[in-house]
Amino acid sequence: MAKSNIAIEVDFGALVNAPKSDQDAVLAKVNLALTELSPSDRVAWALENLPGNHALSSSFGIQSALMLHLLSSQKADIPVILTDTGHLFDKTYQFIDLLTERFSLN
Repeated sequence: MAKSNIAIEVDFGALVNAPKSDQDAVLAKVNLALTELSPSDRVAWALENLPGNHALSSSFGIQSALMLHLLSSQKADIPVILTDTGHLFDKTYQFIDLLTERFSLN
């Protein structure tokens, strides 16, 4: 996994219980710092700093390929969640198979 280049560290566990004004101030600083990073570095920062288990939900639409690539290239074992309604187009299932193979998705 790539290492992010952002210097702001946040204790998100403590932030949840902080007053809203403190939350807003901290998140404004984080958002400002993130605007300076590339998409890949933003993903690295999120994986390093956001607590809990990480997963990616995807519709596997054509726009999904970029996010699937960004996350799977930094965290190869990230779970990918698809809500299959049973009403997807055949081409969507083919695209799911293609991206699953190409990016070795879970």
